[in-house]
Amino acid sequence: MKRRRSLRRVRAEDSERTAVVLCCHRSGPAYTPTASSHGGTSVALRFSFLRRPGWAIFRTVLAGLRKHCPAAMPVVVRTSWLSSDTLGRCARRKARFVIALNANMNEHDAVETLIHEWAHALSWNLVLDRLSRQDSVDPHDFQEASHDEAWGCAYSRVWRVYIGHVLPTLARD
Repeated sequence: MKRRRSLRRVRAEDSERTAVVLCCHRSGPAYTPTASSHGGTSVALRFSFLRRPGWAIFRTVLAGLRKHCPAAMPVVVRTSWLSSDTLGRCARRKARFVIALNANMNEHDAVETLIHEWAHALSWNLVLDRLSRQDSVDPHDFQEASHDEAWGCAYSRVWRVYIGHVLPTLARD
């Protein structure tokens, strides 16, 4: 029962009129989810990355990013059934960012995609808001605008936090 309520809430939140997609981090043509890419079992795919057994590295990276690299608004991370060539997506809601990660990823890919999408949450600006609300925007132009110099600086900052704060934490554990 509790699971159904949360799914209904997620669907209602996803249908908000103010939802704005920022970026779809796509993999190359070689990425195809296999049983080995998610631990050899399909059961693990039913759980969020935050609840998957053995995904302590992902949880540590997320906690480190929240602590040492906060965005302007809270960031919610969810798993989602995205297309096979889309690894992650960052969207801005009214009072938060939502990062959706493809549920068919292994932990290493999930960490790298989280870092990429976290940089989008940090570099969000009003130009992207305006572009995403226009119906006639070419997806390629939007991707280019969302991967501008500000995003590159934010991506660099996230990697510095990962290397300087998160990896030493992982090494101690």
